[in-house]
Amino acid sequence: SRAAAAARVGRSCRLRGVVARAADFDLDALMPDSIEGDLEGLQEEAGANFDDDGLPLDYGDVDAELAVLNASAGIVDRGAVKYRLIRLGGKEAVPALKAAGASSDAVEALLSLGPNEGAAVAFGEKTAMVHVQNGGLLVVAPDTVADKLVANANESAADLAEQCALLSLVGPDAPSLLARAGVGGVMDRPLGAHQTFGFEGRPVVASHGGAEMFDDFDKRTTTLACCNLVTDEGVAGLLWAAMTSLGAKPAGTASLEKWAETNR
Repeated sequence: SRAAAAARVGRSCRLRGVVARAADFDLDALMPDSIEGDLEGLQEEAGANFDDDGLPLDYGDVDAELAVLNASAGIVDRGAVKYRLIRLGGKEAVPALKAAGASSDAVEALLSLGPNEGAAVAFGEKTAMVHVQNGGLLVVAPDTVADKLVANANESAADLAEQCALLSLVGPDAPSLLARAGVGGVMDRPLGAHQTFGFEGRPVVASHGGAEMFDDFDKRTTTLACCNLVTDEGVAGLLWAAMTSLGAKPAGTASLEKWAETNR
């Protein structure tokens, strides 16, 4: 539920403490001349129908939203319920990955990567996206995987659900839309690649992250281009507005689920 969203506005996302450097992308210049309301309010104005977790299920026409995902670019609020944002650091991070189901080979491959890189990591039948940052890992994981990571990492894990929002640009035009925003070095690199930029004085992580969208990702032959935007809850509405002003169309989680059903 987002009942406490207003209380969280202005609270600093803990990404601030793990960002090594912020690129000078001027997304602020893309803001509409005026904007009122928080993320949920903007989604309501766009016609959102919300699910029990407070996420937009659809905007009135699932088939039309599915067409957007297939032909252009939609912006989907992924929330922090089914997919969670976990920060891992410290000596318990690697054992936690293995205890949650990651293979030794996958962990070794992950440890060979540098900052601003990442990889899709299988945790049993689930898949998470793990991003390598200076001093730690940022994990976008299905809720069951996230629970295991938090339980096994103890104080080495931080659940960012109360502080950050996860917005996804989804569809074939997502890379060009991100490029128009001035954010490069993401969608033209392998899955897991990411960059950090400043927006309204807060850090935003933009990542090439389609893999965590579906549990059986590794079994698919068809995927959707996806850029995940991890942002402070306090500026999520402003970021959503900036991306829609560039041409991203609001799409609900139902359209993603329908895409998955038709592309098994």
